[in-house]
Amino acid sequence: MAREYCKIFSAEARAIENFGPTLDVLPVYMIYRPANTVPYATVEADLAGVYQKYCDLGQAGRTHVRTGSVVEQKCCALQHWIYQWTSGNLLLTRLEGVDTKITNVGLSVKTTGSVFEHFVSQHQCNYFCGLLGLRSLKVTESLLTPSKQKVSKSPLLQRKMAAGSSSPQMGRKAAGSPRVPRKNETLLPPTDETLNHQ
Repeated sequence: MAREYCKIFSAEARAIENFGPTLDVLPVYMIYRPANTVPYATVEADLAGVYQKYCDLGQAGRTHVRTGSVVEQKCCALQHWIYQWTSGNLLLTRLEGVDTKITNVGLSVKTTGSVFEHFVSQHQCNYFCGLLGLRSLKVTESLLTPSKQKVSKSPLLQRKMAAGSSSPQMGRKAAGSPRVPRKNETLLPPTDETLNHQ
C-alpha cells in the first residue's frame, strides 16, 4: 500500500522542477522456507550505503521525525501528503532506508489512538510541503470535521470527483507554499549545508 501511494507521490514530485530526486519505496519480498521453524521470511533489495531511520514510532505513540537533511524533509512531506490524501485516515509511522530508497515502512490507520493527533500537532511544513502545495495540517483538520459531507476515501474516486485535481495539492494558481513569500522573496531549496547551520 505504501509503495502504491509513494508511486503517485513521486509522479507528482517529478512534475515539480525544483523537487529533485524523488522517493521510492522498495518492495519487501516474502519467501517460503518449509524446512525452518518459521516458514516465511522477508527479503529486501540489497541497499548499498548508510542505512538511516528517517521516522519511527516511539512507545508513547509519537512519531519521531528527523528533518536535518533534504531526504528527511522529503520523507516528512511524504507523510503530510499521504495524511492529506487519505483525509487523515492513514499515516506513515516508520520510514527507513538508504538515501531516497525507502524500506521497512510502518503504517497506522486512524483509530482511537493519539498517533494522528500527535502528528498533526508536531508536524512543521517544510520547503517540499510548499512545493507540493500542501495545506497546513491545522487547516486540514478543521476541514475534516464530522459536520462536513463524507467523501470516498479511494484516491481513484477522489480524482474523478475533483475536477482537474489529481492530489491533495491546492490549485496551481494558488500560492504553492503554506507560508506566503514576501515581495521579492523566492523559495530556495534547502541544501545539507544550510540545514546544518539551522
